[in-house]
Amino acid sequence: MTELKKVPVKVAAAILGKSEMFVRCGLRYGRLNFGSAVSSNPNKRHATYSYHISPKLFMEYTGCTAEDIFKTAKSLGAEL
Repeated sequence: MTELKKVPVKVAAAILGKSEMFVRCGLRYGRLNFGSAVSSNPNKRHATYSYHISPKLFMEYTGCTAEDIFKTAKSLGAEL
């Protein structure tokens, strides 16, 4: 197993049992404290966001392990 540098939104959503949009909005509005969302131009109506989910904070929040994240990512075909 390699070291986790981030958790993809798709994987986080699957582990939480929520939609990807739930995770994205939670990060944008500061409701989920395990990552962040950054907009390249927050003044535009349809701004593009980049997301970062910290593996350490996500594991603390959910109680899952790095192995759980790797297994979920593999089952979804998500890249880590």
